[in-house]
Amino acid sequence: MEHQGANLFAQQLVQLVIENKFIAAVVWIIIMALILRKIAKKDNDIYLKESIFKKKNKK
Repeated sequence: MEHQGANLFAQQLVQLVIENKFIAAVVWIIIMALILRKIAKKDNDIYLKESIFKKKNKK
């Protein structure tokens, strides 16, 4: 199988990142912030529900 198109795309993407390191770093930070925000929201939702982390009050 020939993967020439995918290989060319990957090479161009790597070359673009190498040439524009500052822009690539900013984009990477934005992507990581969005992913971490999404994960933190899910974690907070789990914590606020009855979870294993919440202390149970015995009456």
